Amino acid sequence: MNALGFALIAALGNMAGAWALVRHERRFLSVIEAAVAFGAGFMLSVAVLEVLPEVFVTSDDPGLAAGYVLLGYMAVHLAQHVLTPHFHFGEETHAVSGTAGVSALLGLLLHTFFDGVAIASGFLVSQPLGVLL
Repeated sequence: MNALGFALIAALGNMAGAWALVRHERRFLSVIEAAVAFGAGFMLSVAVLEVLPEVFVTSDDPGLAAGYVLLGYMAVHLAQHVLTPHFHFGEETHAVSGTAGVSALLGLLLHTFFDGVAIASGFLVSQPLGVLL
């Protein structure tokens, strides 16, 4: 299987996760919370143990690479705490505006774009890293 195939599998995984959340909104909340926690740990370990060392070893300028890492971190922080007017991490419930669906779609498109970039970049480094991503 090539990088495009793995990227398509990742996209299907995103869609399946969204479908599971919408379909079983409250009934399986504990399962969803456990899956999110596992996914966060998995992504964090891949980033810290696999991707970052590869970035610094193969970079011509490790200082510039570190700057890009910091820029990526700050971009996420900016998006979640400054650009998004109502972003919360709890189980708050409230009325949702009509534009929430469009905002969610734009956010997911951006997220899946970077999923594809990460997977393809991983395959450019090595097949095991691409599969892991």
